[in-house]
Amino acid sequence: MYFPFLRGKQHELFALRDLKDSNVLSGEILPVIEPVKYSTQLVSTVKGLLDDNRKLIMIMNPSVGTFVDDLNDNEELMEEILELMGHRNATIGYYLNSNAALEELPQLVNRCNRTLDETAVFHSDLRYLDIYEVMFAEHEAKYNFIADIKPLKRRFANNNGVILRDSFIKRTPNAEYLNHQVEWFSSDHLDFEQEGFLGFSDYSIVGEEYTESGFGAKAVAFHILYPDEAKNLWVRHFVSDSNENRADQAGKFGEALYKFVDWYNQNETALINTEGINELLDCYKNGNYPGLGMLKRYSIKHHLELVGNMLVKV
Repeated sequence: MYFPFLRGKQHELFALRDLKDSNVLSGEILPVIEPVKYSTQLVSTVKGLLDDNRKLIMIMNPSVGTFVDDLNDNEELMEEILELMGHRNATIGYYLNSNAALEELPQLVNRCNRTLDETAVFHSDLRYLDIYEVMFAEHEAKYNFIADIKPLKRRFANNNGVILRDSFIKRTPNAEYLNHQVEWFSSDHLDFEQEGFLGFSDYSIVGEEYTESGFGAKAVAFHILYPDEAKNLWVRHFVSDSNENRADQAGKFGEALYKFVDWYNQNETALINTEGINELLDCYKNGNYPGLGMLKRYSIKHHLELVGNMLVKV
């Protein structure tokens, strides 16, 4: 099972919505959403997935953004989200990062009319493992997301563990990707079961680092995953060449897109023939610059559909 970790920003949410609407979101994919703020887009996307019998995890104490403050400042919004998380297909996600969890998590679970053993707990700090052992003395959480830390791997292998890694190497500025055009991404989809895990998780082609908003960069870059013959996943970076200033973003995109189409024509396979890829090809065919946000959406859609295809074929 693949648990893509997505921040609840517009284009990440819409990537999920698009794949669901096109009926290409694999049943082997259970998305994790860390909402960065309350929005009607968040609610409609989550509700659409749940009502379409899709399961998802939403983190209720996100580490970034204003989501918690948004709910605490408006009781109607709080009740709306709590009702949403009471849906049978929703799983409450929670960062175990303070002693306050002993009171907070049980209270949250009760308000959603759920039980502790239906939750997804996110572990990254060994100091709070004892808190988990107290709360879950009689049973495990439904999912235990763990960082690549040996004691956590020992504790949760074969105990509802999901390995969470940041597989994407973030480089700044974007022009730096010209020096690293092909990079290793992951083999977790091949290895997670033999390591004793229920599934695997990553931050797609966005990376764990959170930024509030983007801006016009000197170099335009987008990132496409592809499998090698052994079904390991690699990432190919497509970057513009005229990177002296921030002018002509559309022209920069055209430079990167030309490289992508040339690469695609040499590497076309059924596995990478995804909706996200076809949207990029349409941009080339129509001479269209969709904007940086849409570029991210296309790349995420490709990633999720590709991994879904890989899991079926592994």
